[in-house]
Amino acid sequence: MGNAARMVNFFVPILFIFCINYVTCQTDSCNFLTCGECISYELERCVWCSKDEFNDRRCRPLSSTNTTDSWCKGGVVNPKPVSNTTQNKQFDSIVQLRPQEIKMKVRPGVKMDFTISFKPAEDYPLDVYYLMDISHTMSGKMTDLQKQASKIYYDLTHYTNNVQLGIGSFVEKPAFPFCDPSKHSSQAFKNEVPLTKNMTQFVDKIDGILFGSNFDDPEAGLDALMQAMKCIEQVGWRPEARRIIVLCTDSTYHSAGDGKIVGAIKPNDMKCHLENNTYSEALTYDYPSISQINRAAFDGNFGIIFAVTDNATVEYKELAAQIDGARYARLGDEDSVIEIIKKFYEEKANSAELKIYKAPAFVEVNIHQTCDTEPKENCESPHKQAVEIPVTLKVKSCPPNGAKDQIYDVVISPVGLPDKLTIKLEVDCKCDCEMETHPIKPGVCHGRGFMQCGICNCKEGSYGVDCRCNGSSTDHNDMEKCKKNDKDSKWCSGNGHCRCGICSCNPGFSGPFCEYDDNSCPRPNARLCSGHGICNLGKCHCDSNWEGEDCGCPKSKDTCFPPYSKKECSGKGKCVCGMCQCDKLEGKNETYSGAFCDNCEECPGQRCKELEKYAYCNYLNRNDKASCDKDKETQEAGKTSEIEVTFANKTEINGPKLFMAKWCKKDMDNGTYMVFKYRYENNQLKITIQNELETPPKANIYIAAGAAIGLVLLIGILTVIIWKILVDLHDKKEYQKFSAEALAQGYDVSQNPLYQDPSINFSNPVYNNQCN
Repeated sequence: MGNAARMVNFFVPILFIFCINYVTCQTDSCNFLTCGECISYELERCVWCSKDEFNDRRCRPLSSTNTTDSWCKGGVVNPKPVSNTTQNKQFDSIVQLRPQEIKMKVRPGVKMDFTISFKPAEDYPLDVYYLMDISHTMSGKMTDLQKQASKIYYDLTHYTNNVQLGIGSFVEKPAFPFCDPSKHSSQAFKNEVPLTKNMTQFVDKIDGILFGSNFDDPEAGLDALMQAMKCIEQVGWRPEARRIIVLCTDSTYHSAGDGKIVGAIKPNDMKCHLENNTYSEALTYDYPSISQINRAAFDGNFGIIFAVTDNATVEYKELAAQIDGARYARLGDEDSVIEIIKKFYEEKANSAELKIYKAPAFVEVNIHQTCDTEPKENCESPHKQAVEIPVTLKVKSCPPNGAKDQIYDVVISPVGLPDKLTIKLEVDCKCDCEMETHPIKPGVCHGRGFMQCGICNCKEGSYGVDCRCNGSSTDHNDMEKCKKNDKDSKWCSGNGHCRCGICSCNPGFSGPFCEYDDNSCPRPNARLCSGHGICNLGKCHCDSNWEGEDCGCPKSKDTCFPPYSKKECSGKGKCVCGMCQCDKLEGKNETYSGAFCDNCEECPGQRCKELEKYAYCNYLNRNDKASCDKDKETQEAGKTSEIEVTFANKTEINGPKLFMAKWCKKDMDNGTYMVFKYRYENNQLKITIQNELETPPKANIYIAAGAAIGLVLLIGILTVIIWKILVDLHDKKEYQKFSAEALAQGYDVSQNPLYQDPSINFSNPVYNNQCN
């Protein structure tokens, strides 16, 4: 058993790797037998040849097919994606999103890029509904709201002149053990004041609200929130308005499952149940789940603010994070409510965060915006200008059991707004020619079928490539025709099925007897035929722009031209198989180096000259690189769009990150010069331009004159010192010579015979030499 287990552990990984490679190989070659399967292959763009008289492989990758060559001239089936904007209303006081409807027809694997425009509307309607916790601990906050009601309304009219305010209340489900209905006043939700512009009515209604109480800390906030969102008519929500609910509380909330304690065992049905403006089914339906609240908020385009005191911060921060468009805010002093609403409105009024409201599982939609980071991208609209948001749609596969001409809806909408874009999507999974039928004619498909997309569509009971076979065909001689020679023991080399004397090869094999493995061609870098051709009949058949046994050599020499240059291999080499082979340096036993043979002592100067116009154009248009890529004066080759251009300050451009980059400068007319550096990374040219122009140091005439005078004086002083030293040395030498000659003549040179001691001694005749 031990040996068997080891054998299993050894072979299973190998088998797994083989299977992966086999599947990968099979999915590389667009090897399909029908037109519908061919064009709907999502991993590669495949095309079909629908010509009747055709002996080559009908389904081939688009990359390996040139529709103008002889492969299938005039019969290629390659459905083109179609996009048509059918509704595109102009921006106005209501419309904030364009377009509103697009019709698309696309095949699997093809990306469709389009743009959504968002522009905030002036005086867009605003509905604000307060959902107040009216337990006794919140009485102070209700008083604040009553005092601030008029101020809130007045402040909001600075943003839009179309404001409505309303208020609802909640405490708890009116049943024991949450509360004692005989002693406590409690309800899960009551619509106290529907949305109105009448502030006098609003204030009067607030003054009449009675406070309630309950036993436990959590309260029925989610019950109230669900009813406030679902009771559209009773609350008075306008369909075109921006809707904001401010839930004010100082306690946590009950959620799904807690209602069973009071007998509310039915799951929340997400419907409105108001009688006399009070939630009448609070003891029938359980509290809603967080996912139900999120769904209701998304469906109704509600923005929710959880204004909560400090003792419930953690719970509501987590709740807000799970609901689209929701925010947590601290509920503090009496001015905090209006500040919370104003801040929330300011965030939402000039920005849009798009969400995918509806999309089939086989459709992938990518919205290219980032609203959760700083800085935000494609979200905010400064000065109420239109912001363009790129979107990419891709059909990943054919719809399950999808019929041709079936329409699928993809809906994209901004969070908290009723605007939406609906994409009417039709998926191309069948060829038009497959929908055609023709009468059966003698001599066509052996009279047992008709031509459809270039192949025989056999009637029931017939089969085979040309319908020659029928259900009763058992001719042994036909089977022998499927052997390459008499020595073969297998029909169709074991790689296909013999039908009426003709081999029908399994995917991945070709040839009259299926003798060629279409996965056995050269595979550089694990890519069959380098990824630039197909393997058929044991050989690589290259794309029109590639050549070589493994299709690894491009016919074009574009890859040998440095970006923004007209010289092949910088004029110092030849292009061989898409790569530069560099020449030898004259008079030296070495060659030029680099991907474009531009690595030598004199090369940077030449390259700087080629790049300086393009670099200067980007310096002048630093936020508009595209204009330099399109500018004829600076575009000397067709590859400028591949150049990466960045800007850096003086410290960064001389830092270690750009240490290996080549340094260049361009002189300006005013005496300054622009500094830039270039380098290659994976054959991509990257240019870094210094933000500031360099100014040559100016000469100071006083410093120059002073330096000249000082230099003259220094030279003079040094000359005098050197002269004095030399004279002293000469005198010393002469003296030593004189001394030596005097000693030789017997004179005492230690005493000068002409010298007389200047001191004289006198004796005092009075002094008797006695000491006192």
